[in-house]
Amino acid sequence: MTRKQNKSNQDGSSRKQLLAAAGRVGGWTLLSRILGFARDIFLARILGAGVLADAFFVAFKLPNFFRRMFAEGTLTVALVPVLNDERQRGEKAAHAYLDALGTLLLLVLTTTTALGMLGMPWLLIVFAPGFMDEPDRWQLSLSLARWMFPYLLLISLTAMAWGVLNTYQRFSLAAASPALLNLAIIFAAVVLAPRFDNPAYGLAIGVLLGGMLQLGVQWPALRAIGWQPRLSFNFRQPAIAQTLRLFGPALLAVAAVQINILVGTILATLLEPGAVSYLYYSDRIVQLPLGIFGIAMSTALLPTLSAHLSRGDAPQARQDLKTGLVWLGWITLPAVAGLWLLARPIIQTLFEHGAFDHHSTVATAHALQAYALGLLAFCWVKLLATACYAEKDAKAPMRFAAVSVAVNILLAIILMRFFSYIGLALATSLAAIVNATLLWRHLAKRHGPLLDLTASLRLAKAVLGSLLMMTVLDGLSALWPFPMHGQWLQVFWLAVSVVSGAIAFFAFAMLSGELRSLFGHRQDRG
Repeated sequence: MTRKQNKSNQDGSSRKQLLAAAGRVGGWTLLSRILGFARDIFLARILGAGVLADAFFVAFKLPNFFRRMFAEGTLTVALVPVLNDERQRGEKAAHAYLDALGTLLLLVLTTTTALGMLGMPWLLIVFAPGFMDEPDRWQLSLSLARWMFPYLLLISLTAMAWGVLNTYQRFSLAAASPALLNLAIIFAAVVLAPRFDNPAYGLAIGVLLGGMLQLGVQWPALRAIGWQPRLSFNFRQPAIAQTLRLFGPALLAVAAVQINILVGTILATLLEPGAVSYLYYSDRIVQLPLGIFGIAMSTALLPTLSAHLSRGDAPQARQDLKTGLVWLGWITLPAVAGLWLLARPIIQTLFEHGAFDHHSTVATAHALQAYALGLLAFCWVKLLATACYAEKDAKAPMRFAAVSVAVNILLAIILMRFFSYIGLALATSLAAIVNATLLWRHLAKRHGPLLDLTASLRLAKAVLGSLLMMTVLDGLSALWPFPMHGQWLQVFWLAVSVVSGAIAFFAFAMLSGELRSLFGHRQDRG
């Protein structure tokens, strides 16, 4: 076998492993997101899209904001590259590093949780200033936020376990664990909420129960890879210092993304009642393809790229990054087209029940269309930032995320004056496009073009396939208008539309020769 053939086989094997890992993460994420939709259907039925829902979602956003800041989006990118390096020195060194890091995280989280619960009124002033003039909504938000804030401690420790398992190529449990939160909230909606005068308190208990379940299931998996967490105050390890050096810039980068989301929530509290809820429900829909494809690919890519770079195999790292970019383009572009055309049927079919009325459907659908415009950028930002973190460059994502925050704030203030909450969603999408562009240019300057001519033509085919899918969906809507009379007829209409669009797109992919490549059966010759 020649050296060129051997290299080609290695590329193909790495590509298949990457797509297989992303597929596992995406599959479990799909299950979690389906349960998430079921959860949101229950929430919409119980809370509606008014004052009660606004209070619950703002309160739930607080622990999730800090979780994304300090754990899931930050600790993982600081932990995985360092842990890969420590594993080169042996499992004993890796476990000593993890024990010390876990102890440090536990101390920081305990302190943060206690201070957050005590200082909750000041946090709410930042997160929901528009509630201050409405005593009932303010007091309800304050009480619910204190109930749910300990979720931060539980889910952040869980997120560290996810990072460790991903480094050991154990992706499934980390991807499946969020389903436990959704199951817990569904249980609370069915069993606990009816027992309270205010059902939101029953749902808050469900959030805490979900956090406990997610943390509890990690222990057997961690023991299976040989690590049994122990307290260790040996914080002077070089690996801890290196993690903290990566953590700082990564924290600021993730903080910028979360500030973009927070800006939308803050400004929405200044708009008409229900604006917070419209943005929440529409964001939940966008999170489905983002989680299944964008987050799944970046989750699989971080340990893969880190391992390549630890071995000094930069060409294979670049090849895997190109694979991820093209694959995300092919998967995400039809999702953008589908969400744009089917926004109202999706929202009406899923949520228009109980306290969620038709006005809420129309408003949420408009917000969903605005978010959909930025979906590919949201996915590529995850992937491109992951490439930076894999080579221990946390400063570039930090700088570009800060720029996107400034763009988002400026556009949000301007656009909300003309388009209300739709302007807030549109500003978030445009800021993500700016962030993705800056990350792309940065990596291209360091490593050369991220896509060659063949890869660019493959993306152009994805655009054509998405346009074909839109034509099919538009024709179906003209022949068989929505809405239908009857809940099950609406479900059937939506199912037929989704299947018809998918058939059109995948038929184009097959005829253009790209279908096998999407699922890792053909080497990327580009």
